[in-house]
Amino acid sequence: MMCSLASAATHADWPGLVPPDEVPVYAPSDYDPEEPAPLVIFLHGYSPLTTAWYDILLPLQEDANANGYIFAKPDGNQDGIGEFYWNATDACCDMFGNEPDHVGYLMALVESIQSNYNIDPRRIHMIGHSNGGFMCHRMACEHSDTFASVVSISGAMWYDQSICQPAEPIHVLQIHGTLDPIIFWLGGLIGLTPYPGVNTTIEYWATHNGCSTEATLADTFDLDWLVLFSETRRWIYEGCDDATAGSAELWEIFAGLHFPSFTDEGISQLFTYLDTHSKPEVACDSDVNGDLQIDVQDILLVINDWETAADETDVNDDGIVNVIDLLIVIDGWGPCE
Repeated sequence: MMCSLASAATHADWPGLVPPDEVPVYAPSDYDPEEPAPLVIFLHGYSPLTTAWYDILLPLQEDANANGYIFAKPDGNQDGIGEFYWNATDACCDMFGNEPDHVGYLMALVESIQSNYNIDPRRIHMIGHSNGGFMCHRMACEHSDTFASVVSISGAMWYDQSICQPAEPIHVLQIHGTLDPIIFWLGGLIGLTPYPGVNTTIEYWATHNGCSTEATLADTFDLDWLVLFSETRRWIYEGCDDATAGSAELWEIFAGLHFPSFTDEGISQLFTYLDTHSKPEVACDSDVNGDLQIDVQDILLVINDWETAADETDVNDDGIVNVIDLLIVIDGWGPCE
């Protein structure tokens, strides 16, 4: 089920981009607005002329919906030679130095979707391929407070790790082919600008999340149907400070190239990863509507149930919704902490 969002922004707000509230959003056929749903946003790679071929190479939309996820796949700007790109790191892929604010754009997209759908704030995920994978790492660096996890397929993070300053733990999954001829396993250069290797990239996140930098082999499975055996080794960095809040994981596609073609098993593993890597629950009794934010919406719900015995808005559990519950909500104003 695709829903177009009502336009509130103008093209002038985001030159060359579809305004965030006009990006197509795909909801499961059984989407229930009364139930918080997880969200996954997919970011394309550096793409010639059109991004439509990702519908063939990495067709995640139907799989996302089938697994209960709301799904969106925005397009980045086009550069001077017509390539679609994301301004992710200094290496990739704002080749003409236009410096569009793609971080702000993607955050505006998340906020737009949240205003139109009941999104579970603990289950907002981003998946990106190649340049989109680079962008996932940047979003994790700058908005770890929003995203439960990012999944970078054939991407890399900043070479200068001091640029990345995440505010809190986050789950990071790196998926990469050992024979990738475009974004090399050991790192390399795009133009004259370096990017780090796969192990350096994921070990940064292991360190940030307080995990061991020595990976443990968890299992092997068949992710890529272009490789004719169970070629993917799943490495986990254990001992994280709080594994419910942040973790690091590497899926090494042995003999894999730049464009993995996901098998059914690979898709199942991917959505199992998303399902099991959410933000931790936050105790916040006065958050009536469960969005981890105590605001006017909670107050309106209390007023709507005034002098009833509604469980959700009877914050102090005394059997009636009244001024005491209202005062408790007001006293807790702001984000749950």
